[in-house]
Amino acid sequence: MNQFMSKGMPTFIERELEIIDELVKPKLKKSSKYMFIAIPLLSISIINLFFMLVITGYNQDMLIALGVYALLGAIGAALFKESRHVNKEIRQIGMDHIIKRIKDSEHVNDYKKNEYINNVKAKPKFSLQTFFNFLSEEQRRKKMMDN
Repeated sequence: MNQFMSKGMPTFIERELEIIDELVKPKLKKSSKYMFIAIPLLSISIINLFFMLVITGYNQDMLIALGVYALLGAIGAALFKESRHVNKEIRQIGMDHIIKRIKDSEHVNDYKKNEYINNVKAKPKFSLQTFFNFLSEEQRRKKMMDN
């Protein structure tokens, strides 16, 4: 889990973040590997193609080198795009877990659950904040039931 993000958070929120982290960890590794390979391939390809075509000019002797750099660029672009696709899957896994966790709560009434779920779906960028609000409310209700 991101230690900077969880600093100062209550333990019940940290626990949920750890669960989400465990769910997305394999996909996150995959995405990181793709990006780690894609960025250098794209950089090398673009820089070399620029120098070969713009600075030195085109001639027949460079045809194979141009093809190789173009292929490297295409592979880099494909890996970059796949990394973005995997990142979308990561966000979806997180949202699915958040929605499932809200639905499975026994301490919050159905009306509030639906309100939280609708907020998560309507504003995916703020889904973690909505989830933290839900967890805080659930924790308050648990404490009230225990007293």
